[in-house]
Amino acid sequence: MKTFKHFPKESKCPICKTNEDKECILVPIIGTSDGSICEGETFHLLCLEPIYDKSLGIIYQVIDDNKRK
Repeated sequence: MKTFKHFPKESKCPICKTNEDKECILVPIIGTSDGSICEGETFHLLCLEPIYDKSLGIIYQVIDDNKRK
């Protein structure tokens, strides 16, 4: 996973809704690929709290907007 030292000024993290200048990652958006490039969303690295479902073999993030207000 490639990380970036600075958060883009024109973006906001979908989780915390800020653009604080913290380390971040660019996550590809499903359904936006043309085969070689795709759109992505920028997230603060510290905002991510991944969950691993061993039975399904997937890692995912649950975002509850009610807890983040």
